[in-house]
Amino acid sequence: MGETNEMTPGSKQVWIVAGALMIGSVLLGPLLQVGSYLGPTGSLLSTLLIVVSMIMFAIGSERSTSVTARRPFGTAALIGLAVWTAVSTPVLDALAAPPGRGSMIGFGYVDLVITFVLAAIATTQIARAGIVPRPWHLAPLWVLVAAAAARVVQLVVVVAAGPDASRFAPFLSILDGLGGVVAPVFLGIIAIMLASRDVGVAAARRERES
Repeated sequence: MGETNEMTPGSKQVWIVAGALMIGSVLLGPLLQVGSYLGPTGSLLSTLLIVVSMIMFAIGSERSTSVTARRPFGTAALIGLAVWTAVSTPVLDALAAPPGRGSMIGFGYVDLVITFVLAAIATTQIARAGIVPRPWHLAPLWVLVAAAAARVVQLVVVVAAGPDASRFAPFLSILDGLGGVVAPVFLGIIAIMLASRDVGVAAARRERES
């Protein structure tokens, strides 16, 4: 699955697991909502899955399965993004209820800046690492650009609409879904697809050589 690192047999199954966790982080919420047994715990579990997934992608089972090739700058940025996600998500959830809404807005801006900086570093380093094959090495960057564009549109709509911003709630919710639902599923599917393809290629190669 890399351009500069040789795949070891079965090693990139870590991508299959990490991709499944990323998809599971999206599916877990609605499934738990059906019975509402876990309440806020469901959100924490979803966050945990996405955090573990990002760390697995960053570290891999070896250098050839780390999407950043375990280069310190990119690896630290991706792990930092995972850690910040683990910290910021429950904080935002806690501040969402009154009387913390004012604090939530302020923390939301901080969260946006930190998340964007870490994500920008991580995605550019993934693109440069040479582990993920072309053109999919740019997929995380595509997701980042799309999420940033969606956030800009949200801000423009809210500012332009002013007191009537609530009328655009369905549209704003769709934009939220782009980053919170579509992006993890998209990246998870790509990871599973690429890992499955490379494992199959490696198996066929071993059969020919034996």
